[in-house]
Amino acid sequence: MKKSTIKAADEFVTLVGGKTWMKVTRACTGKWRGTYDHSIVIDGRHRLFVTNGMTYFEERIRKWTVAFRRFQTNKEEYLRIIREQALLDNIKAREEGLQCVEVLDIGIVSPETINSWCFFKPYVLLRVGDVTYKFMESGLSYALLDDKLDTWLPKYEKPIYTAGGVQNPDFIFGNVRFNSRDDMYRIPTAETACSAREAKNPYRHQ
Repeated sequence: MKKSTIKAADEFVTLVGGKTWMKVTRACTGKWRGTYDHSIVIDGRHRLFVTNGMTYFEERIRKWTVAFRRFQTNKEEYLRIIREQALLDNIKAREEGLQCVEVLDIGIVSPETINSWCFFKPYVLLRVGDVTYKFMESGLSYALLDDKLDTWLPKYEKPIYTAGGVQNPDFIFGNVRFNSRDDMYRIPTAETACSAREAKNPYRHQ
């Protein structure tokens, strides 16, 4: 790799709290046969896909750095906007007999996650009743990453709908119903993975 590419990766990894990184390459198959996917593995744990081929590898890394710095700079404004939306959501939630949601914080890095795809992805820290977790929905994550939160904000008059795959929703966020107690739409951790296994096999330890 070029020195400028190594420097760009060093800067990004430091920003997200990593200490070491290495580039890994994987040969593609099927219609992509003959090309190679390039990723970086941070601290031997989190593998982030960068590009297919090296042409735009450094450019993608630098875009991540810009996105991270922009998120940090605009974080308080994003948080204000999302909290205002949550107030509107709670009005509808009370009308439907659902729980109110409290937006505690937002973030962009989750070093504790067991899913590398979620390591560098914006999330909202929510409290719903006695449940607190990192809520992640792809549309909102990309809006925060690309500084396009206005594309995520729904009009208050828009009909509410239930998110795909969600059963027994208990709160509304972004004009959409979710369930705070399932494992969907959240940053996965070892603890939540264990809870999911226990739910599937409640007699495991008996």
